Amino acid sequence: MAVRLLEVIIPRGKHVILEPIFKKQSIIQHWIEEDKPGANFVVKILTRAEDTGSITDAITKLLSKTENFRIIIQAVEATVPPVEAPEEPPAKIGRLSVSREELYNDVVQAAKPTYVFAGLMIISTLIAAFGFLKDSTAIIIGSMVIAPLLAPNVALSLGSVLADFTLIRQGLSTQFSAVLLVFFLSALFGAATNIDPNLSNIHQRIYADYTDIIVAFLSGTAGILSFTAGSSTALIGVMVSISLLPPLVATGLLTGSGYFIYATGSFLLFMANLASLNLAGILTFIFQGVRPMTWWKAKKARAYSMKAMLLWFILIIILLAAMWLRNSFLVT
Repeated sequence: MAVRLLEVIIPRGKHVILEPIFKKQSIIQHWIEEDKPGANFVVKILTRAEDTGSITDAITKLLSKTENFRIIIQAVEATVPPVEAPEEPPAKIGRLSVSREELYNDVVQAAKPTYVFAGLMIISTLIAAFGFLKDSTAIIIGSMVIAPLLAPNVALSLGSVLADFTLIRQGLSTQFSAVLLVFFLSALFGAATNIDPNLSNIHQRIYADYTDIIVAFLSGTAGILSFTAGSSTALIGVMVSISLLPPLVATGLLTGSGYFIYATGSFLLFMANLASLNLAGILTFIFQGVRPMTWWKAKKARAYSMKAMLLWFILIIILLAAMWLRNSFLVT
């Protein structure tokens, strides 16, 4: 059972405000320590990971009029004696395994456009380009293991669900930067090598259909579930990258080689997959119960989420229609 340790730093004498929290059955244990004599108290609460969000929200509401308080959330590797799982009905469907704050922090950190992110994108693009040149599926799959494309999409979806425009801007900025970097680098590669559009791995991206969109939607759902479960996202990131990196690299290669009509097919696939990933992300976050703490922010976030889902859905329909018309035109 995953356990979290909450440390609530609170001014001396204010710890009595938290008495209602201590009566919650979801709290395994609590104790109070003195930070510095005459200064602060540190209230420590041991609880299950899935209850962290509700307890944190309750503490924040109780201390809303208290200055200089802070809540620190720590993952607990183990305790002695071990914490036994209580006998109770199964958790509600969609219940988070991590707190909203942990989820938000993980997404923000992962979606930052750092030099490491840029370096991984450059390396994965070059590997994918050589994979297409050799028509090697194994090499292309290897490039997807490296590409860190999951985080920006998660940031965009989470920002939409929380109506957090700062997070949305960060997700869009990182995603847009990655797309430009991959496209121009692969276009230069295509201009230097003159890629053959009849290669099987290129051909698959030129004549895509609705099944590719379904794979992207399922990949987006798996990516969000992995984040909300607090589990490793490495393998899930490969599934997200498989929907984004190869069609985008194929678009750049074909554009650089002068096959502009063919390039439109892989670009439409990339855009449709991107829309499907984000639609799946928003739906999964909503299903998992991710929402702002206060009711008025939650109301605003619901309205914004509905608009975002409608936008992504309409875009998918338009792109599917464009893909079908384009495929029909090339066949004839």
